[in-house]
Amino acid sequence: MLDYEQVIKKLEDDNDRPDITVAQKEVNEWRIKYIKLMNRPKAVDEPYTYKNPVVEALKDPKFTCAPNLILGKQ
Repeated sequence: MLDYEQVIKKLEDDNDRPDITVAQKEVNEWRIKYIKLMNRPKAVDEPYTYKNPVVEALKDPKFTCAPNLILGKQ
C-alpha cells in the first residue's frame, strides 16, 4: 500500500470514531479530498506545436486565430 493510501485510511478511521468533533471530521474529509487530488494519475503529455498565425493565414485564407473565437467575435 502506498504511503498516501495509509494516510487516507487513517483519516477515514479517525472519522469513524464517536469521540471526534464535527469540525475535525470536516477537516479530515478535506484532507482526504486534497490527498486524492494531488495523487491522481497524471495526464499523458502531449507535445506542444506552435503555429505562426501569419504563416497559417497565408496558407489557408479561412484560418482564424483562437482569441477571436474564444471571445465570440468573428
